[in-house]
Amino acid sequence: MSDLKLSICIPTFNRARYLETVLAHLEEILPQLPFETEVLVSDNASEDSTQAVLEAARERLPLRTFRQETNIGAVPNIHSVMSAAKGRYLVYLADDDRLQPEALQSAITMLEVNPSASGLYAPWQIKDLVTGEVQAQFYSQPRDVTIGQGKYAQLLEHIVEHRIYSEICILRREAFRALHPIATDIAFWAFTFPAEYLGAGDLIYAKDPFYISVSRHFEGDTRSQLGFRDVMSAWDTYRGGLEVLYGMALTHGGLTKPDMVASYLRVHPIERMLTALRLRVNLGADPLENYALAARLRGLGQVDNLPVPMAQIRSTAALYFACVKLPETLRAEGVAVIGEYPEASLQQLKTFTNVPVRRVIRTEGITERDVVLDFGCEDEAVCAAAREHALAHVTGTQLEQKFV
Repeated sequence: MSDLKLSICIPTFNRARYLETVLAHLEEILPQLPFETEVLVSDNASEDSTQAVLEAARERLPLRTFRQETNIGAVPNIHSVMSAAKGRYLVYLADDDRLQPEALQSAITMLEVNPSASGLYAPWQIKDLVTGEVQAQFYSQPRDVTIGQGKYAQLLEHIVEHRIYSEICILRREAFRALHPIATDIAFWAFTFPAEYLGAGDLIYAKDPFYISVSRHFEGDTRSQLGFRDVMSAWDTYRGGLEVLYGMALTHGGLTKPDMVASYLRVHPIERMLTALRLRVNLGADPLENYALAARLRGLGQVDNLPVPMAQIRSTAALYFACVKLPETLRAEGVAVIGEYPEASLQQLKTFTNVPVRRVIRTEGITERDVVLDFGCEDEAVCAAAREHALAHVTGTQLEQKFV
């Protein structure tokens, strides 16, 4: 393998069904590449049939595999498989995604033509394998662009102008091995990693995508996707990554569109927060977190842009707090509802609580393991029993004051 040009690096964990399809895909496309390629898979201590899938593929692919003794985490496993690569260039491939061979070949050619480039970034497509439909493309740019080593301002302006997340790339092996960039929770890696690679050499931003992110493999496909989860929580990390890159640009100089950059740094995190809230509401995420996010957006003047009315977010959070979170925290055995509360609403409460919910009209109905939810109860004896004997006595007025 003295002329080994490309290493396709696949980390995996407990996704044998998807891994089998991606290996079949590589068996199909590798003969179309006019250079020597290896496939590396690092199994992060899977407990499914991953090893059997790999064993069956050995005779069909130029395959090297590694198995971690214990699950070392997703990021260490990615670094492990890429560090073991022997090709001149490295490309990460998720165990459920695809590559486009012609565009991949073109990207490698661009790197060959520019030996000063430490890496190449490109947009990517999202495809539904069930329908065969390409559903979207993450960012676009009109032409291929090469950014010279150390030109952080040009990198930032290119990212801002085309709204780029630098996630899909081909790296020169020596650049990766020299830098080993590591993500943090403070600054989004898709902004900081390219900055690190730009310190080591030129960066190419290609206009044509060579990577396909698969949204659905088959009917009923419900696999978890890390990037999708990040969208719902990582808006401050996005801000942090942009600020890191902005600081580099200010330090080294060269900004030609400072107003555009400043506007993006201000607006982009808000856009990501609104997107996160929309996804969280649609997916039924934690209502307390949804309320906190909506309250932040309200503070940023975005109340009219919320995906649902603030009043709805407040009421959902209040009921979740009283009927789910508080009983869970206090280890309550039931929720007792007193006062005037519609029967239909009471039945609805029962659908999302983790403990029994019941209506109480007499003092003896309240126990010391209850959380009592009081909707204007006028029976002083029942109210007194709730205050004195229950784990907690929460009134509708208090909930309104809590979730303003």
